[in-house]
Amino acid sequence: MLRLTTSPADLGRVYPWLDEAAAGDSLPEAFLARLHVALEEAVANIAMHADTDSFTLEYQADASKISLVVTDGGLPFDPNEGQAKEDAEIGGKGLILLRHFCKDLEYQRVGGVNKLIMRFER
Repeated sequence: MLRLTTSPADLGRVYPWLDEAAAGDSLPEAFLARLHVALEEAVANIAMHADTDSFTLEYQADASKISLVVTDGGLPFDPNEGQAKEDAEIGGKGLILLRHFCKDLEYQRVGGVNKLIMRFER
């Protein structure tokens, strides 16, 4: 598990953390790129909209899937229900990208904590 703040310095640690966490799973480069984009969009949403200054990341792997778990104590937001901006300019297409690269999004809000589980079939 990695705990980060929403500071630019900490946000720069997301990709290296993911690369290190996935290193033992021999993921194809294109698959890892999908994980990068989805995770970046989830983290960017927290940094820009969640009204919190910290969050955690978890990487989970089994034979059939990779899961990325993002947890924060910010404002509630379910990306499955959020309105995607089809006609948005650059910077407004995060939900479109997230949903494109990750077809299995699970959102939970328990005790004031958001938990987003992004599952990717191998």
